[in-house]
Amino acid sequence: MRVLTVCILFLCVAAATGCGPAGYELIVDATPEAQWDEAESKILTNVRQLTDEKLNIGDSGEAYFSPDGRRIIFQSYPPGESEYQMYTLELTEQYTAKRDTIRRVSPPGGACTCGYFRPDGGGILYASSYLNPSLPNPNFYHRTGSNYTWNMPGGMDILAADLNGDNPRQLTTTVGYDAEGSYSPDGKQIVFTSDRGGNPDLYIMNADGSGVRQLTNKPGYDGGPFFSPDGQRVIFRADRLQDDHLQLFVINADGSGERQLTRHSSVVNWAPYWHPNGRSIVFTTSLHGHRNYEVYLLNIETGRQQRVTYRARFDGLPVFNADGSKLMWTSQRGPSGRSQVFLADFNLPEGF
Repeated sequence: MRVLTVCILFLCVAAATGCGPAGYELIVDATPEAQWDEAESKILTNVRQLTDEKLNIGDSGEAYFSPDGRRIIFQSYPPGESEYQMYTLELTEQYTAKRDTIRRVSPPGGACTCGYFRPDGGGILYASSYLNPSLPNPNFYHRTGSNYTWNMPGGMDILAADLNGDNPRQLTTTVGYDAEGSYSPDGKQIVFTSDRGGNPDLYIMNADGSGVRQLTNKPGYDGGPFFSPDGQRVIFRADRLQDDHLQLFVINADGSGERQLTRHSSVVNWAPYWHPNGRSIVFTTSLHGHRNYEVYLLNIETGRQQRVTYRARFDGLPVFNADGSKLMWTSQRGPSGRSQVFLADFNLPEGF
């Protein structure tokens, strides 16, 4: 589950150490704060805030684009409630929020997370504990020493629903944690995290919940999976050393060829997402401290790296629209200092 409660939160590296079994070593971009705006504007332009408290919601984040880029799905706190619920919001042709279109699409009760659109644009996917709200939380990932928590309700199941949230259909029925789901590009499969085998691993099932098969089977937590644009690979985060320092991995969709992409003994790297070219990913890293997460770009074929966001608080959970021209992410850069959804025009640097 990808739930953050965050109270904290351009330099192009020409080369990186080789990517052997342990992955690429990330290099800190030490651009002085006085140059942050200039550095960020080389990649991100027309930054705009999509969500705020005036929409009658609380902290918001982990947003994803619809296939046509004209709608987003995200999680937020409803007034007077203590758990995230799922919302959709339409965007204008200029990619600003149509504020009167905000809609809650999850049923009452329990906690929700990990919303995603069906590739044909006709439905949504998310995880909810509303059917089993009293099950205890599993203890397979936890960060300490920072002002955020990662909550993983034990009664989570994956649901599919109509675009407006009607007709929710339960796709997983095992006891425990089933969440962090996303569709394959053709909409025929869903990759997700489950602890049904006693360990939080990745699984793939058909879009109707049938034909479940295990994708990973290693110690520690595996989560946050996304199919590559061609559907042949899956990017994900994992705590293989069980030291609460997530790193990034990629694996073929048939379970072969797993490869670690990042390594750092004291840094959390998580929330990877594919650029449409299938060569590069964006992700969230604590290279600058656990109270100052930033978004970085990584070419997974060459190890080339570049910092994308430059702010003193949290920037993370980045995603692209279908053609890679827009980046959307969760940030605390707004006037309230709370977590909200932001969007910008994205300029892909050379080498990525």
